[in-house]
Amino acid sequence: MGNLFNLNHLEVFMCLTLALPKGIRRLTSLQTLDVCRCDGNNDEAFQIGDLRKLNLEESLTIQLVADATDKSEIEKAQLWDKKLFDLTFEFKGHTHSSSSVEILNALRPHPDLESLQIWCHNGTTWPNWIQSLHNLRFLTVGEGTQCELWPLGRLECLERLTLSCMNGVRKVGIEFLGLEDQTSFRIRAPQILFPKLKQLSFFYMEEWEEWEGVEEWTKEDSEITIMPCLSELTIEVCNSLKALPDFLFKTPLQSLHILYSRTLAEHYQEGNGEWAKMSARIPNIRISSRL
Repeated sequence: MGNLFNLNHLEVFMCLTLALPKGIRRLTSLQTLDVCRCDGNNDEAFQIGDLRKLNLEESLTIQLVADATDKSEIEKAQLWDKKLFDLTFEFKGHTHSSSSVEILNALRPHPDLESLQIWCHNGTTWPNWIQSLHNLRFLTVGEGTQCELWPLGRLECLERLTLSCMNGVRKVGIEFLGLEDQTSFRIRAPQILFPKLKQLSFFYMEEWEEWEGVEEWTKEDSEITIMPCLSELTIEVCNSLKALPDFLFKTPLQSLHILYSRTLAEHYQEGNGEWAKMSARIPNIRISSRL
């Protein structure tokens, strides 16, 4: 395969355990490679550092197997120099959270990236480059990711955020919005948090208990605006979450789905005061507590 010098597109999506041959790195005309499985224990296979010589465009999924791929090998790939608009990182079998953090930091993408997915990252912190993705529109994080939520409210182009199976999350604090503490809302300099976010989804967050509001914040008196474009919120299988923060009811939310989340469904049971407050502001509401 390493002799197919004019090959432009290679798709191996359903070849779940396939290790690409080393010769792939010679295919400098390659523009599309949908999945790159990287296992540092296999010297005969294509490694993530071999991406450096490829002029890839569009989208790429990088599967990092076990703890075999180290930071230095990842930095050879120079992902920050590749103008991919859609990037997925899948951690498979990683056991050391500290090495996962180093690896994720080394996977710094091009600043013009528009779509990012991170799966099974067991590190306790988010990547140090996340705030530099000023054109990021779609972000999905989940499947066993262990860290707390990141301060994502300053991502100025983010339109859709999906979080699932994040077992380390017990509280979504105001840091998630990009505020440092409860006094930050008194700052007189205008701030817009999650300025373009339209869709927000939480799935299978079984340990999540609290979604913190912003104390004393009123939309009229503050220079801070929160989620001014939010139209759809979905919370599914989040059985420990007790209530929604008040600031959500001051957004232009059009659709709210609370599915298979017992405590939250009981809190907003049709007919009680909380239901009345919510239904007066949101036209489309679906609540179901049973699978």
